[in-house]
Amino acid sequence: MSGTVKKGRKGATRTDRGAGAGGRGAAGSARRASVGAEILEALQEVREALESREPLERRFTVRSYRFDFAARDYGPEDVRAVRQLLGLSQPLFADFLGVDASTVRSWEQGTRPPSTIARRFMDEVAHNPEYWRGRVRESIAAGATRPSTGL
Repeated sequence: MSGTVKKGRKGATRTDRGAGAGGRGAAGSARRASVGAEILEALQEVREALESREPLERRFTVRSYRFDFAARDYGPEDVRAVRQLLGLSQPLFADFLGVDASTVRSWEQGTRPPSTIARRFMDEVAHNPEYWRGRVRESIAAGATRPSTGL
């Protein structure tokens, strides 16, 4: 007999015996109903805690996380370096980012800084260039197999 131990309320555990192959058939239907009842029960418990104004930390395990997603500054050489990581021309890099080619040109000439979202995306490319080179290759291959619309 297999089962998994799940933690819910602070200090509470329960053993859950799965319904087998993906929860198909009557057993799967009963399992889904059981899960739905569990969700409703948990929501009711949260509602009661909120209504009692009891600090949630007393009744539940509460975790907080802080993330720093601030994009770094990109100067002309930085933009060019990220573009070159992908091996793209300015117009193709612009298409990749969803901006006009003149926008990429202005970033690389230093006349305008990249937007926050563009800087954040370039951070992602710089962090894992091999992944993004693969995505570019996939896009090129997909584009080569599509018939031209003649527009």
